[in-house]
Amino acid sequence: RVRKPLKIALVADLHERRAVDILNLLRAQNPDLTVVAGDTLERYRERYQSTVKRRFNPIRWLIVNIIYYVNLFFMLLRPKRSKPDTKNAYSFLRQAADIAPVFLSLGNHEEELMCEDREFFRNNGIHCLDNEEAEAVVNSNFMLIGGLSDEYDEEWLSSFAQKDELRLLLCHNPNYYETLKIKDTDIDLIVSGHNHGGQIRIFSMGVAGAGGKLFPKYDKGIYDGRMVVSAGCSNTAAIPRINNPRELVIIHLKKR
Repeated sequence: RVRKPLKIALVADLHERRAVDILNLLRAQNPDLTVVAGDTLERYRERYQSTVKRRFNPIRWLIVNIIYYVNLFFMLLRPKRSKPDTKNAYSFLRQAADIAPVFLSLGNHEEELMCEDREFFRNNGIHCLDNEEAEAVVNSNFMLIGGLSDEYDEEWLSSFAQKDELRLLLCHNPNYYETLKIKDTDIDLIVSGHNHGGQIRIFSMGVAGAGGKLFPKYDKGIYDGRMVVSAGCSNTAAIPRINNPRELVIIHLKKR
């Protein structure tokens, strides 16, 4: 379905942090298309954490509490670390749109976008896909780009999956690959983020995923040759990333 080679830049988990280095990499790569797979802004309701219920596991409880207090220690040690600021996200997106078309989906930190956010998207050519798709012609390739929000619409997803065109799905949470059975569809490319690469990587495994999940299955890399999960563009935790740098992912699609 690819007529001419495509270079796609994947940005995820900016979380309103400064990312001048990521933006410079984006300029240097000069992609045909930039996709932003969620958690760019902080528009977050506390109910997300409260709905996550797990059976009590003493080992998990111990590890999560160790991580929590170590993170607290680093917060005190690094009081001047990068803080979230909407201006950072707006500036990044505005400059990214000057490089290539930008399509953006919504993550779990973007449950309540403000009117000014949507106005900013419209005024700066950012295509915000909230359980919807958009047609695009990129380097002579006709494609459908869909955005599955964290508050997902399964009916829309099913309809999108049945289309015949080259399909690119922005899906912030890679766990939906299994739970929403995206794995069973023939969507050509799925891009995700969410787990920040596990923050600390040991033997190519991420230790701590989103929501305190230990050793998440989909933390970083390529799965089944078509789902690409980014380790993210920011460091929201005070604990330094270890063996897990922030990243801009470049995806090359070639004609078979």
